[in-house]
Amino acid sequence: MKFDKETIIVVMVCIVLITLCNVFLSPKQVPQQPAKEQTVVQNTVKPADAKPVNAVPGKADTKKDNKPVAKSAAPAKSPQLNPAPVVEKDTVLENKYTAFYFNGKGILYKIIAKNIKKTKADTPITFNEFPGNEPFTCDLEGWAFSTASVVKNSNDSVTVLQTFVKGTDSVTVKKIFSISQDKNTLNCSISFSGTVPSLSKVTIWGGTIAPLKQFSNDDLRDIHQAEYMLAGSGDVETADPNEKKQEKYLKKSTSEPVKWVAVSNKYFLSQLYAEKPFNGGCILANHKDNNYSEPGIAGVYLNVPVTNEEYKLSLYAGSKAIAQISKLPADAQEAIHLAYWSWFEFLCRPMLALLNWLKSFTGSYGLAIILLTIIVKLVLWPLIHKGNKSMRKMTKIQPKLQELKEKYKDNPQLFNQKMMELYREEKVNPMGGCLPMLLQFPVFIALYSTLEAAVELRNVPFLWAKDLSQPDAIGPEIWGFSLHPLILISTGLMILQMKLTPQGGDPMQRKMMMFMPLIMLIFFYNFPSGLALYWTVNNILSILQMKYSQYAARKEEERENSSAGNGSAKAA
Repeated sequence: MKFDKETIIVVMVCIVLITLCNVFLSPKQVPQQPAKEQTVVQNTVKPADAKPVNAVPGKADTKKDNKPVAKSAAPAKSPQLNPAPVVEKDTVLENKYTAFYFNGKGILYKIIAKNIKKTKADTPITFNEFPGNEPFTCDLEGWAFSTASVVKNSNDSVTVLQTFVKGTDSVTVKKIFSISQDKNTLNCSISFSGTVPSLSKVTIWGGTIAPLKQFSNDDLRDIHQAEYMLAGSGDVETADPNEKKQEKYLKKSTSEPVKWVAVSNKYFLSQLYAEKPFNGGCILANHKDNNYSEPGIAGVYLNVPVTNEEYKLSLYAGSKAIAQISKLPADAQEAIHLAYWSWFEFLCRPMLALLNWLKSFTGSYGLAIILLTIIVKLVLWPLIHKGNKSMRKMTKIQPKLQELKEKYKDNPQLFNQKMMELYREEKVNPMGGCLPMLLQFPVFIALYSTLEAAVELRNVPFLWAKDLSQPDAIGPEIWGFSLHPLILISTGLMILQMKLTPQGGDPMQRKMMMFMPLIMLIFFYNFPSGLALYWTVNNILSILQMKYSQYAARKEEERENSSAGNGSAKAA
């Protein structure tokens, strides 16, 4: 009896499960629609319901009572079922690099960079534009948005028509978008037609972009800014959206003509380039959300004729990789910044080009960094060797300097005079060790900046490092800290290098210098592994160079002593 009862319960449970699966999991039938050669999306707003003056059409997307409706074939009539709701479809232009998504009002609200993945994720990076600040969104001063239509002419072209009204007058903005298969830029030709001869002011937005952490999940120190190029001087001006006083940020806008406007973070760029410069300058915006700033920027045209005159613009949305940026117009390429200080930029770009060439030669960015470090070290070898030689001479005369210091401790002026005489006798230049170091300093800063800012190293593994743009963490994370072997190895090499360096100078100064490796370890522990690799290789080469210099110095002293001995023997 117990078995029969359990059997009945099992059968009943199975029947209930089958019924539920049939109700909730069975596929729903959707009425088929005939295929069309062109995709046409229409959205119409009655003048009485038009947006208020100066409104940007993209902002209407947030209103539930003003959603665009896509035209579609009518579903077959059924006495039992209501017609299925019509769902608006995006119009998409895409190539192998990028997919551009337009909604029913012709607003470019989303851009997907297909080949660029988020950090620690296999999903592509998406430019989710802030409503109202989307690229190519037009704001006609004094006019209200009325209607819009989107026509997909081909796989490479889309036409957007947007109508604006003011009283009994109307203006139609025609935008023809096009893409090519070998570039990740979107081209747009904008023209105006209507019942008025001209428009006083037209603002064309260039998009927005979030900081690295929110945008691509890159947890790194970030340079996040809006920027533009002055058409007259060619200077690039930047504005920091994280300014405490937002008035200071917003005042960075200009009324001077500008060639392009852009927003960027450390690795990525959204740039709107104008073939005919924006004669009214640009304006800035900023959006605070989830405790981070998302800047927006727009170019301004003044006194725009309503005569179907074309304004050609192009949008680049992607990474700052040289391979892609080099396809842009020459003045547009100024949007890439490798150096923190602009006067190092002329050194950074050749180094990055060399790094990319070495990668193509070796097949590995890790090996390319090692070779680049070796090349830079070889180029600077004469300066470094001269500096080491001068430092050894200074070390040799330290006892004599100490004697002079004790002898003339009450007469500093005479001490300085005797010290200079000693330098002349021993043929020692007190600046001989410092000057070569100063001359190579810009090169090392440029190399540091290049490796720190190169998006090419992003998500690239080498040895145990999973990403050359991130710290080379291994093992479990404890209290927010993990083990970073490269920087630890580099610190050990710095200590060894200091032990091998000839000791001279003030004892207190020497003790303070011994703390330098510890200071470097604390400040640079979270170095990107590409930089830590460079620093480690550089320290190894410095030790080898120092050992060679010491070997060469001993050989030179032996030759001098041998020559002196032979001279004494001949004299005798």
